[in-house]
Amino acid sequence: MKWTRRELLKMGFGAFALQMAGFAPLRAALADKHIPLCLELYSIHDLFPKDPEKYLAAVKGMGYEGVEYAGFPIDVADLRKLQDKYGLICSGSHTGRGQIDNPDELAKTIEKHLVLGAKFIICPGMGNDGKQGWIDAAKKFSEAAAIARKSDLYVGYHAHQPDYKPAFDGESPWCVFGDNSSQDVVLQNDLGHCVNSGTDPYPLIARYPGRGKTIHLKESDQKIMGEGRVDWKRAFKVCETVGGVMHYVVEIERNFGTLEDAENSAKAYQKLHVDYLD
Repeated sequence: MKWTRRELLKMGFGAFALQMAGFAPLRAALADKHIPLCLELYSIHDLFPKDPEKYLAAVKGMGYEGVEYAGFPIDVADLRKLQDKYGLICSGSHTGRGQIDNPDELAKTIEKHLVLGAKFIICPGMGNDGKQGWIDAAKKFSEAAAIARKSDLYVGYHAHQPDYKPAFDGESPWCVFGDNSSQDVVLQNDLGHCVNSGTDPYPLIARYPGRGKTIHLKESDQKIMGEGRVDWKRAFKVCETVGGVMHYVVEIERNFGTLEDAENSAKAYQKLHVDYLD
């Protein structure tokens, strides 16, 4: 019997099976590298704190493999028990800058993430005073990243629309931060924010090889994946080659009081990613 590429991928066959079927080595290598799909719980932040167990179970039921926290509504040890109960991993969390800049707070933050089995401590946004402020922040994050790597964790920064826009003689805050921070500082791009800012995200990810270990899969214009202006085939290609993505994280910033968009996004991802691998 001759299997199609789509059928091999769905059954979980990796590089060897795809090579035997005569497909390109690059596609085979990509298929062999499983990338978990996680949900940023800010997407349902009106719901999650009310009943963490109920909504972690719901996230699992939608097809997500993990979560990224935006705050911890209960003790992290209890969250870990719920993750294990429902077979979820923790990608990491969006954590305030004060828990990263301050060495004592960073130590506490690292400990919490180790309990959760997480990989990424991501600052979800910050303001800095001019170009020098962003350079100084890059130095601080580099120092924090070096500490976090000793525990096999990563520190990083998540971009919003203003971060992508030229501000300093044509340079964006994002690039100033990226150019002046170490290789260990993760640059968590947000595809929706980037496209909405008028910036092309694909060469921007490629500009920093290996530093896109986690990325927000957000569609442009407050739409569901596949219904906006993000070129998902280009996005997946650059993320899974030069970007070095380890975790995909879906984030939706509308309809916070429902699960509908989160569920529809998981379904859209499955289709878009299979289409990309084809």
